[in-house]
Amino acid sequence: MDLQHMKMQILELGLLILSAYVFGLFAKKFKIGEVIGQIFGGIIVGPHFLELIHRLLEKYNHLHSISFFKPIYHFYNSEFAEYGQVLESYHFFVFLFLGLIAFSLGEELHRDRLRKVGIKAVFICLIQGMLTFLLLATGFRFIFHFSWINSLLIGSIGIATAPALTFILMSKLKITGSLKNLLANIVVLDDILEVIFFSIFLGIGVAKQKGEHLSFGHLTYHVTKELVLASFIGLVIFLIFKLSIKERSKNDSSYHKIEDSSFLSTVLSEHPTPSVEILIIMIGIIAIGISVAIHFNLPFLITAIVAGFLISNFHNNAIFDSLKIENVMPIFNLLFFAIIGASVRIDSFDANSLKFALAYVVLRTAGKLIGNWMGAKVTKQDKKIVAALPKLMLPQAGMAAVETILVATLLSKSGGFVIFNTIIPALIVFELGGAYLSERTLIKWRNWTVGEDKAVKSTTPDSDFTLAGMIEDRVFEMMASTKEEAIFELSQLMVKHGLINETADITFSISEREKLSSTGIGKGVAIPHCRISGIDTPKIACGLLHKSLDWGSPDGEKVNLLFLILSPEERPGYHLKAIRTIGATISKNNDLYHVFRNGLLNNDIEDIYETIQV
Repeated sequence: MDLQHMKMQILELGLLILSAYVFGLFAKKFKIGEVIGQIFGGIIVGPHFLELIHRLLEKYNHLHSISFFKPIYHFYNSEFAEYGQVLESYHFFVFLFLGLIAFSLGEELHRDRLRKVGIKAVFICLIQGMLTFLLLATGFRFIFHFSWINSLLIGSIGIATAPALTFILMSKLKITGSLKNLLANIVVLDDILEVIFFSIFLGIGVAKQKGEHLSFGHLTYHVTKELVLASFIGLVIFLIFKLSIKERSKNDSSYHKIEDSSFLSTVLSEHPTPSVEILIIMIGIIAIGISVAIHFNLPFLITAIVAGFLISNFHNNAIFDSLKIENVMPIFNLLFFAIIGASVRIDSFDANSLKFALAYVVLRTAGKLIGNWMGAKVTKQDKKIVAALPKLMLPQAGMAAVETILVATLLSKSGGFVIFNTIIPALIVFELGGAYLSERTLIKWRNWTVGEDKAVKSTTPDSDFTLAGMIEDRVFEMMASTKEEAIFELSQLMVKHGLINETADITFSISEREKLSSTGIGKGVAIPHCRISGIDTPKIACGLLHKSLDWGSPDGEKVNLLFLILSPEERPGYHLKAIRTIGATISKNNDLYHVFRNGLLNNDIEDIYETIQV
C-alpha cells in the first residue's frame, strides 16, 4: 500500500471540497450562481490550472531562492505528476453520479405522472428538443467539419435542460400554476429524450474508436442488442431493490413473517421512507449495476433509467425521496462540480475552442427559443406562456456537465476533449445568462399584476364604467365553505345569465390566476377575475359569503364579499378599469359588505347603487 499516493488522494480531495465550497459561497453571495462558483473552485486547485501557475513561476528564476516559494517548486518537481494522476482516479464518481441522476428520472415516469403530463407537453418537448438537436448536430458537422458522431453527441447534449435556478426563483417569487407545471414536465421529458440519444451515440462513438465496422444493419443490431441487454440489467437492479427494500408496517401480517424469516431478509429489508440507510442501499445497488453495464460496454444510463422506471411503477415511488436528503446530497453535488472544474484544461482553450463554444451557445439558444415558442404556439398555450416559456429553458448544467466529462474520458482519442472544451465554457454562459434572463422573465410574469395593485388603491373610479352598470342584477348570497366552491358558485351565476356556456369556461383560468397571487385586496373583499372572448365590456357578479373565507388578503382579514370580474380578452386594459372602480368604491365605503347585504334583505338593488355612488 503506497502511503504517499494515499496522502496525495486525501490532500487533493480536501482541496477540491474546500475550494468548491468557498467559491460557491462567494458566487452565491454575488448572485452569479453557486454551481459556477463550485466549478471555478475546482479549476483553481485542479492540476491543469496549477500547471499554468508553474509555467508562470518558471519565467522568474530568482524566485527559486526565496524561502516562501521553495516548497512550491519542490511540490512541482517531485509530486505534481502524481497530483494529476489522482484526479483521473476520481472520475469514477462522475459515472456513479450520472447513474444516480438517470435513476432519479424514473420518479417522473410513474404512469400517473405521465398521464398528467398530457400530449401538449410531449409535443413541446419533441419540437424544441429535435430542433435544438438538429441545429447543433448539422451546425458542427457542416460549419466546423466535426465527425458525424461527435456532432451528434454535441447535439444530444444540447437537448438537456437544468433549470434548477429557475425553480428556485419561482419558489422565491411564489409562482405556481400552469407555467411551473408545464416547465417541469417539459424538463423531465427533455432529459429522458437526451439520455436516450446520448447513450446511443456514445455507444456508437466508443465502438468506432475501437475500429469496429458499423454498417446500417450491423448498427441497428448493435444498438438494439445493447438497449435490450442494458434494460435487462435494469430489470435485475429492480428485482434486487424489491428484495432489499420492502414496504411493511407492524399492522401487516407480513411484518411478523419478515421478522421471523431469515437473517439475510431481515437485514436487507428496510422501510421505503427517506433515510440515509435507503440512500446507502440505493448507491450500492446502482453502483454495482452500472459497473456491470460498463463492463459489457452497454449504455449504463439506459440501465439506470429502466431500473428507475420499474421502481416507480412496480415498487414504491417513495424510494426516490432518499435522493433528496438535504444534509447528504449537497455534498455529492459539490464534489461533482469540483471534479468538473478540476478537469478543465485551460491550456487547451484557444481561439478555436472559444469559437466552438460561441457556436454552441448561439445554436442551442436558437433551438431552445424558437422550438419552445413553436411548441407553445402549436399547442395553443396562453399568450403569456408563449412569451415566457422559451426564456426559461436556457439554463444548462448538471446532466450536460456530467456527460461532457464522460465523453472526454471515453472518447479521449477521437475528439472527446474538444467536445469538453466546447461545452464547459458554454455551460457557464448558460448558467449566468440563463439565470439573468429567467429572473427578468419571471419578474415580468409575476408583475403583470402590478397594474392591479395600483388600480385597487385608486380613489377615483374609471369614467368609462360604473359599478352598477357592470354588476346589473348579479348580486346573491353564497353558501360556499371553500375558495374553490365560491369560484364555482359565481361561475354558475355567470352561466345562468348567459355570459358563459359552462362553469369550466372560466373556473380553470380563475384558479390559475389565484395561484399566481391572491386576489384578496383587503377590507373583506376579493376580486377573482379572468379574460374571456365574446363580451365587449367588463361583467361582474357580486357574491356575499354566508361564512367568511381565508383568501390570503394582504391585511390578513377573511373575505366575505366577492366581485367576480370577466373582461374582454381583446381589451386587456378593461379589467384594470373595473378594478379601479371597485377600489374607489371600497375607499369611500368602509363596510361594503353590509351595504350589499341590507340591499338584498330589502330586495332593493337600486338602493345599493345609490349608497355606493362614487
